[in-house]
Amino acid sequence: MNRWAVILIGVLLITSVGWARNAPDDNKVGPVRESWGDATQDKNMVLDVANVWTTISNFGRYGDPDANLPSAEWPGGSDNDYIWEGRFWVGALVQGKKRVSHADYGDYEFHAAEDDPFYLGSGKSILDSYVAFDDFVSSGTHEPLGIKIFQRCLSWSMPAYNDFFIIESEVINTGMVGNLSNFYVAWVFDNDVASADATAPHIDDNVDYDGWDGDDSNTDKVDIVDPLDLDNDGLDGYDEWGLPYGWTNLDNPNADVSLVEPDGVYDEYQIYLDDNGPVILGQAGQWAGQPLIDQATGLELHGWLISRNMSIIYDGDNNAVQGNDTGERGLPTPCDGWTGGRLIYTPHAPYYEAADDTLPRPFAHQWWNWNSDPGNDDEKYEYMSASHGAGMGFQFIPNPREIGAPTFDYRWLTSTGPFALPANQGLKFVYAHCLGQGLKGVRASGDQAMIAYYAGSQESSPANPSVFDADAHWVLPVPPPIPNLNYTGIGNGVRLTWDSHAEWYIDPLLGYSDFEGYKIYRAPYTPANWELIYACDNRENTLVYITNTEGDTLNPDNMVDLPDLTYQFEDTGGETVWGASYPAPINYVPYYYAVAAFDSYKEPTATTPEFMPQESARANYLKDPDSGAPMPVYPQNYADVVETPNEDLSNVKVVPNPYRGTNLFEAKYDETIRFINLPPVCKITVLTLAGDIVQELQHNDGTDSKAWDLLSKNTQAVVSGLYVYVVETDSDKKIGKFVIAR
Repeated sequence: MNRWAVILIGVLLITSVGWARNAPDDNKVGPVRESWGDATQDKNMVLDVANVWTTISNFGRYGDPDANLPSAEWPGGSDNDYIWEGRFWVGALVQGKKRVSHADYGDYEFHAAEDDPFYLGSGKSILDSYVAFDDFVSSGTHEPLGIKIFQRCLSWSMPAYNDFFIIESEVINTGMVGNLSNFYVAWVFDNDVASADATAPHIDDNVDYDGWDGDDSNTDKVDIVDPLDLDNDGLDGYDEWGLPYGWTNLDNPNADVSLVEPDGVYDEYQIYLDDNGPVILGQAGQWAGQPLIDQATGLELHGWLISRNMSIIYDGDNNAVQGNDTGERGLPTPCDGWTGGRLIYTPHAPYYEAADDTLPRPFAHQWWNWNSDPGNDDEKYEYMSASHGAGMGFQFIPNPREIGAPTFDYRWLTSTGPFALPANQGLKFVYAHCLGQGLKGVRASGDQAMIAYYAGSQESSPANPSVFDADAHWVLPVPPPIPNLNYTGIGNGVRLTWDSHAEWYIDPLLGYSDFEGYKIYRAPYTPANWELIYACDNRENTLVYITNTEGDTLNPDNMVDLPDLTYQFEDTGGETVWGASYPAPINYVPYYYAVAAFDSYKEPTATTPEFMPQESARANYLKDPDSGAPMPVYPQNYADVVETPNEDLSNVKVVPNPYRGTNLFEAKYDETIRFINLPPVCKITVLTLAGDIVQELQHNDGTDSKAWDLLSKNTQAVVSGLYVYVVETDSDKKIGKFVIAR
């Protein structure tokens, strides 16, 4: 028997340990992936500057069904994903035969084009992606349409515009099969709300449509909320979870019809305000046909009422669970976000008939569940054209509750068409994927997406729509650029440095630099729930209020003069300039830091509106250079700051213990455990219970901790189980145990 086996027998005789891990098992299944065509250049990138972090591909997929990368993670950094998989589809009739090219789990027919730029960086928004993909390769059951797509996705960090991402698509018929008739474009989203529900996030969802739906339902003619508080009574008709009090179906535990707040506008329409638009006339009740008045100002509202055109999926009440679990409100991280897909721009199609059809709207909103996923081109095309038998004759299928169906695992499809698409011509579309708390939040997010699209437009509006490369679009007040940041851990602290390039940025709306200062945020464990700990500015002897990114004023009672600009900071805890205390960082705990550049407040003038201060995105925390995953910093001591090196091994520990595993988006440096409270020099041996050596680590860098990447001496990932470690110096030895539960 070797010496390690003898030692381990002794350890096991004097200790016992029990552990269990409830691994998520959502039973979400799909077919085995078979990617027709050349998938060698299929890649993903991550948009992570907004409040929604999500994966974008170059093969027509949105999100990551394999759960390795963010998939509409909302709020960003929460590890709570709302998209299982989003998909782009096109379909047409070719010699009378239905033909569809699509992204679909297990059946990907789009792939990166030869000239795919696969770009991620600044552009129209704070962070753009730009890709090109096509359906050219014929194999298996896939017959190409000869379609090529140039796709740009846009995202912003500013609070008014950070709960959605935009998909601009240019769809080109290359002429491979000639002219295309009865051509449809569709966005399909299989959203599971949400991954923080570790049991079955998909099985208790519901699907709905918000907007004009013809004669398919009467929900688009309901008036029970007042989102703009037009009567100035401080009430909007929504509860604290964002559900209308007057919404009396099973998914609203707080329903109370006595608390409705009608405003004269059908709730599924956006009140789009524009001083250059006509007077807005009410649609319902005593306001029908009358000018709408803002009671706070006494002024008539100008602009348009726009059908919201939004497909929705949300977490409903699981009938198999006792009580109403809508939104999983009892979880530490609730699943109260609602997801929506809004068609922002589409060319006119022949089906437009009514007088108000200058306002773009989808052709159809369809849904189905996992038992009726369309398995061939015929079925997919029938859903796109609202002719599938499962659609029950509806062009806009109502909420399942309204037709006697339970909560389940649903997908939505938003389609537009039918178009005639001649060879060598193209069509352009704009679609927004939106998130928000409850119906109130997702409606507000969708409304802001429409406002953002026409921001800066000179000749177009929702009533006179224009494509994204005609007229000005997306002209938003943007913050200064994100500073380049670096930081490193010290004993019970972190030292930060950053650059000054944000100070020289010329604001495109103003024509000059309006930079004012920097703010430092920190967050333990995950890059979310940020705490503002420091601010400095370039204003001398000026008292100011301090606000965080969310707009909260941190010193409402005492204005302060911020310190002069600096480019370095040492976080060892203390008190902020505005009088709030914050503790020193704790050794061995993972921290994330962000430095935001902010600009100045601008009062309105005769020619310009009021501009509130803007902050750059909190996205410059350290990231893994390979995956782009967040990478924490660990405060730790160094031998040169300790007068007498610590040779006492009694406080040596392993953190985390148990180790419960990571996903692939977590940095490779997070796929680690740490031995802490070490002496400056020691040897660490990791063993199985049988006494076999798994890994030997030499610690001699002068710090008091050592990371292990969970690879054996044969560079293989270690498996789940109970392990023993031995820490040795020349004069002492410590034996302990830890658990890996992947």
